[in-house]
Amino acid sequence: MIKSDNNKFNKPLFILYPGDYFATKDDCMLGTVVGSCIAVCLYDPLRGIGGMGHFIVPGAIGTEGIISDEIARSGVTHMEYLLGEIVKLGGDRRFLKAKLFGAGYSGEEINELSDSNIRFMHEYFTLEKILVERSDLGGEFRRRIYFSPMKGVVYRQRLVNNEDASEFINLEQEY
Repeated sequence: MIKSDNNKFNKPLFILYPGDYFATKDDCMLGTVVGSCIAVCLYDPLRGIGGMGHFIVPGAIGTEGIISDEIARSGVTHMEYLLGEIVKLGGDRRFLKAKLFGAGYSGEEINELSDSNIRFMHEYFTLEKILVERSDLGGEFRRRIYFSPMKGVVYRQRLVNNEDASEFINLEQEY
């Protein structure tokens, strides 16, 4: 993750890379670019606390669901880290709301991975009883996401240029 103070928002911008998560109660912006990974934006609207996670479930989830699945366990762990950080700052799980973006694909192998990530998101937020206010998942494009954790506002831009040389595509493949 890197921090930028010189940006179009005139407030601190934290840019998350694959595997990063960050929570805050400060007036700032969180940003990332997702391809096959998922950007999870969580916030407590009553307390102005929120965070973002950028991760991927590393394979196809079996038919037993995310509770019993070895592959899904990494997604559950990542989500619990993000939720834990929000709770440590004073957020209340009962009032959290989510916005989900990503799981785009551009090939058969990535398609299965993206579908698995989408399934994970739906099952996880249903089990946790966290309202998903907005989701933009799947498709054959990347997304640039900016999130205001205090206000719960997300700015999303679909990126049409999916060249293989993209820094974020390379980082997601490494992750």
